[in-house]
Amino acid sequence: MTSTVQDADPAQLDFANPQVMECPYPIYESLREKAPVYFAEKLGFWLITRYDDCLNAIRDPQVFSSKMGFRPGSVPDEVMRIYNEEGFGDLPDTLVSNDPPSHTRYRKLVDRAFTAGRVRQMEDYMVVVVRELIDAFIEKGRLSVMQDFAVPVPMYVIADQLGVPRSHRDRFKEWSDSAVAPLGLLLSDERKIECAKSAVEMQHYFVEVFADRRANPRDDMISDLVTKEIDGAPLSIPELLSILNQLLVAGNETTTSAIAASIVRLANEPELVELLAKEPGKCDNFAEEILRHESPVQGLFRMTTADVEVAGVTIPKGSLVNLRYGSANRDERKYECPEVFNVARANASSHLAFGAGIHHCIGAQLARREIAIAVRELTARLKDIRLVEADKISHAPSVILRALNEFEIEFSKR
Repeated sequence: MTSTVQDADPAQLDFANPQVMECPYPIYESLREKAPVYFAEKLGFWLITRYDDCLNAIRDPQVFSSKMGFRPGSVPDEVMRIYNEEGFGDLPDTLVSNDPPSHTRYRKLVDRAFTAGRVRQMEDYMVVVVRELIDAFIEKGRLSVMQDFAVPVPMYVIADQLGVPRSHRDRFKEWSDSAVAPLGLLLSDERKIECAKSAVEMQHYFVEVFADRRANPRDDMISDLVTKEIDGAPLSIPELLSILNQLLVAGNETTTSAIAASIVRLANEPELVELLAKEPGKCDNFAEEILRHESPVQGLFRMTTADVEVAGVTIPKGSLVNLRYGSANRDERKYECPEVFNVARANASSHLAFGAGIHHCIGAQLARREIAIAVRELTARLKDIRLVEADKISHAPSVILRALNEFEIEFSKR
C-alpha cells in the first residue's frame, strides 16, 4: 500500500528500502511540512527539501561548496589502488565537484560545446536517430524500453558528438553506468571495485582518442577539448578525463531516465498520447513537466564552509548537505497541485532537475531536446501504449538518481 503524508515519518527515510525507492514523495512532503531542514542520522547528512531553500543554497557556492573530495572510509583501499596504480589517480575537480574561480575556467571551456546554437544545429540529426530506433522495433508491436530506446537515444547522440563509433556503444554504456553508480552511495565494496576497473578501462580508451584528436582534429567535442588552452596551457590528461567523465553523465544517464519515465507516463495516460499526437508542440512542455515530476537527479551534495541558518535551523560548518531536487520540484509553495502531472503547467520549466546557477547542468539544452523529440516521434507513430507488466515497474537503488529498471511496452501502429 502506498503511504500518505499523514503516516510518513521522516525517520523512515532509508534509500536502501525498496518501498522508499519506489515512492519517496510522501516522505518528501512530510519533510517539507515538518522538518524542511533535516539531519538524517542513518545517512549521515542533512537534507534540504523546500524549493526556495534549495535554490538559495545553489546560489551560494561560497557557503554551500561543491568541493567535497573522498570522505574517509567511503572508498575501499582496493579502489584507490586501482585508480592510482592502473589509472590516473584521483582526477582533479573540474566541473560538478568544483568551485569558482577554478570551476569558472573549466566551465567556460565546456559551455562552448553545448551552446543553444550547437544544440539547434543537432536537432535534425537527433530526429534521424530517434526515427531509426523506432523503425527498428515498430513492426514488432513490443519494445524493451531501456535497451532499445531510452538508452540508445542519448547514447548515440553523445557518442557521436564525442566522436566515438556507435559500434562501441555497449562498452560506452558500461563505462557510463560505472561512472554514475558510485554516486548512489548504496554499492557494495565488490561493486565499487568493478566500477573502478571499468572506469580505468574507459580512461585508457580515451587517452588513445585524445592522442589521435591532437594529431588529427575533427569537428567533435573531444577535438574541441584537446586543442583548447586554460591559462596558456593545454588541458592535462587527468583534467580531460575528469571533464569527459562528467560529459558522459550530463549527456546520457539523466536523459535516459527522463525518456523512460515519459514512456511510463504515456502508457498510464492514453489520452495524453492522443493529445500530443494532435498537438506535437506541447511535447516541449511535456519534457519540462516530466523533468519536474520525476526529477532524474533527485539531489546533489554540498559541503558547508561555515555555520549557516536555513529555515530556522543551523547547519554546522563542515556538514554534508543533500539539496533534494526531487522534493523541491514537488513543493506546494512553488507548484499548484504538485503531485499532479500537468502537461500545460505554466511554470514547469522552473524546476531544479538540472540544478541552477553556476552548476546548472551543461547538457540541459541537449537533454530537453532529446526528451521532447523522443516523445514527439513516439506519439506520432504509436498508439494504445501499454505496460507489459505494470506491477513490476521498479527503480534502481540510488540516493542520487531516479532511474527505471528495464521494462517492456506493447503498442499499435498509427
